[in-house]
Amino acid sequence: MELDYQEIGRNVRQQRLSKGLKQKELAELIQVSDQHISHIENAHTQVSLPTLIAIANALQTDCNTLLGTTLTGAKQSILQQRLLDIMMDMDTKKIELMVQFCSMLSKFDLEE
Repeated sequence: MELDYQEIGRNVRQQRLSKGLKQKELAELIQVSDQHISHIENAHTQVSLPTLIAIANALQTDCNTLLGTTLTGAKQSILQQRLLDIMMDMDTKKIELMVQFCSMLSKFDLEE
């Protein structure tokens, strides 16, 4: 699963603006250059995990908010792979039951 650095940058910008901070002010809070913040927000650089955490802390938010749907997509991909791994050890009958179960489950509207 690839990270969507454009979305991350948009989320950083949105959170920064909602706190009334300029790029330079955020940069000073996390001890990087304002140019680095600009590059993150415009997806010209891939933000590192330590920097993402520092930004989240400075903006009093969590990394999930900054990652946005990138995190949701990664979670779905991981769960799909786990399901495939489980099914690899099943015989045909069990796989048929799994398909029936998934078909029934797909008809329900589950709240997250």
